[in-house]
Amino acid sequence: MFYFLSKTLHILIDTAFMHSLALLLLFILMLARRTRKFALSGLIVVTGGSLLITVIPVGSILLHTLETRFEKPDLAQANFAGAITLGGSINPYSYLEHGEMHVDASPDRLFAMLRFASLYPDKPILFTGGYGGLVSRGFSEASVLESWLSDSGMETPNMHFEPNARNTHENALKSRELIYRDWPHLAHKPWILITSASHMPRAVGAFRQAGMNVIAYPVDKITKDGVHLASLNVSDAIKKMGRALREWVGLTAYYWTGRTDAWFPGPHKAGAEK
Repeated sequence: MFYFLSKTLHILIDTAFMHSLALLLLFILMLARRTRKFALSGLIVVTGGSLLITVIPVGSILLHTLETRFEKPDLAQANFAGAITLGGSINPYSYLEHGEMHVDASPDRLFAMLRFASLYPDKPILFTGGYGGLVSRGFSEASVLESWLSDSGMETPNMHFEPNARNTHENALKSRELIYRDWPHLAHKPWILITSASHMPRAVGAFRQAGMNVIAYPVDKITKDGVHLASLNVSDAIKKMGRALREWVGLTAYYWTGRTDAWFPGPHKAGAEK
């Protein structure tokens, strides 16, 4: 039930989709004389709201708060058992339609995974990710990536793939299950966790709640340190607002349902992570 509700809510807070839908409905209402006045008022509200979140970059501010929650660790000083990379980079629809792997989001996750696999050949490098849609369509991100890396000659012996996790909560549970099965002697040691910086707080909270000791390695930062007002990039502002809302709503939902150890997980205090 949680999975179904979370995916439904994800659609409702997708600001780009809802913005386009609102404009379409208002345009249709403009065609009828009886609803033309209401539609005109609605267009003014939607346009004004779009301009407001563009001039005052609310989405960027919310995203920046997420992205700066964790800093990249000094790997030379980090004693870790292996690395876990979360899926979310490969477009499932492109693969199902054309049979080709297409990376359209968060490519830095995959780059970081390849880097870790090369730099630390003696450590297990795990990729976890299945299909996050409501209805299974025979797609698994981990399986597609594994096949592509193998065909490209880029797969290394220390790469391992978990193909069934549908969301962050399942990423944590299934990664833990795999680690306890294949590397029980490493289960209680710290693992590097690789995902987008904006997604890192929720990911860290979910893995901690699952009993994993993780060291955050955030990638894919898209915001800047300074707040820039009066931007004219409306589409970018709407996109960032949607991304930020997804994470903040996700954090709240995970916290209410016991899927994270804190509402806004952050770095442990000095000496807390061993």
